[in-house]
Amino acid sequence: MSSETEVIASQLNILSHNPLVAGADLADLDQELTPTSLFFVRNHFPTPNLELDSWALKVEGHAGRTVYLDYDYLKNMPSREVDCLLECAGNSRAAIQPPIEGLLWDHGGVGTARWKGVPLREVLERAGSLDLTTDVLLEGADRGTENGMAEEAAYAMSIPLEKALDLDTILAYEMNGQPLLPDHGFPVRAIIPGWYGMTSVKWVQRVSLLTKPHESFHEADYYVYVPEGEIDGTNDGAKPARVTSMAVKSLITWPTRGLTVSAGAHTIRGMAWSGEGPISKVEVSVDNGASWRPAQVTRSKSPYSWQKWEFVWEAAQPGHFLVRARATDVNGRVQPDKADWNFRGFANNSIHAVPVSVKE
Repeated sequence: MSSETEVIASQLNILSHNPLVAGADLADLDQELTPTSLFFVRNHFPTPNLELDSWALKVEGHAGRTVYLDYDYLKNMPSREVDCLLECAGNSRAAIQPPIEGLLWDHGGVGTARWKGVPLREVLERAGSLDLTTDVLLEGADRGTENGMAEEAAYAMSIPLEKALDLDTILAYEMNGQPLLPDHGFPVRAIIPGWYGMTSVKWVQRVSLLTKPHESFHEADYYVYVPEGEIDGTNDGAKPARVTSMAVKSLITWPTRGLTVSAGAHTIRGMAWSGEGPISKVEVSVDNGASWRPAQVTRSKSPYSWQKWEFVWEAAQPGHFLVRARATDVNGRVQPDKADWNFRGFANNSIHAVPVSVKE
């Protein structure tokens, strides 16, 4: 491993070494901005070794129009800074019953960072006319194969043109005030606010205007919702729905699982977010869901960030308890007791419950 990878891996829980997949401890995820050393990593293929003197972003328009933008050119273009949460679509997968396939993330595949880069729309202007364009392809420099792939290919995702033209959809070259580390996408990665992290393609080397969505393996076959009893399509023959916007969710960062506390007042805390707007409320239950009481929710400076919440629990009685938290966003979406089961366990936003013991 490179020295940068070793630094990242030393503070995270490793699920895979090559490609690197690693998440943080929940107790470390209670800051407004997640330190880069604690920010999760989800790579699909080995990290490419890219050198700035030979790297350039290939931008493909229609009718064969192609331009190349090097790193210095991109950094001299109009820039934008966005505080944005990214969550792996498979985050919290280990909590799903019955168990499903895939890397068994606990809850540490999420984090919020300050990203700086070029609005994607600025890059698309170099591609010429957007007439006929429906989608925009983002292709990474990482290549490989996974189970189900017919042949080796680059990791790639497309997004609708409307999403691509959003000013806050950027090609980032900085994370938390520093150049991207290799495992976080150096030299340039996409940041797609509100969508699960698999669309924020790392090591972007090609941007292309499309007249339909990209039919790559990861977009069309892997990051899709496959319900029970279905394989590659739905019962009516349609393709499974693509994984896109993040579900409303809250996680408890304290107390941690299995903790024993003394009887008395304790401040339960956590983080909450949604891909479709700010959180309007978080509620906490310590009586098996019989009653829910409001937590104090902190407003975020960014519509794409998570929000801290706190709840003072008067733990007067000794015993064993489950602390539960559920979030509601401004659109009325409520975190469910149990998320709908799907074959790969994507978008698990089931109510988080933490067992805690109270002693005299």
